Amino acid sequence: MFCAISNTTPEVPVVSSKSGHLFEKSLIEKALESSGGRCPVTGELLAASDLLPLKVGASVKPRPAAATSIPGMLSLFQNEWDALMLELYSTKQAPHPPPHTHAHTSPRL
Repeated sequence: MFCAISNTTPEVPVVSSKSGHLFEKSLIEKALESSGGRCPVTGELLAASDLLPLKVGASVKPRPAAATSIPGMLSLFQNEWDALMLELYSTKQAPHPPPHTHAHTSPRL
């Protein structure tokens, strides 16, 4: 099951009741807006009401291509590590409020 626009497995799959093509919902909605309601594959008029949602279990969706090999997985882990370190660095660079000191002051009357 691959999207007719992106050629990837759709996260939110819909099928055209007119042509039978499978699409990622967000991609076909954008394509219909930009093309004046024409199917990007067949060129015929297609309305959002012609798109039927498909119920697909999570087990049907394959792993991303990068996660199918050891070098690909290492790349994914490196990207996650880089993102985590960047977030930690930006958190440490953010200005911190001054610490609250509880000085012994007498209450004003």
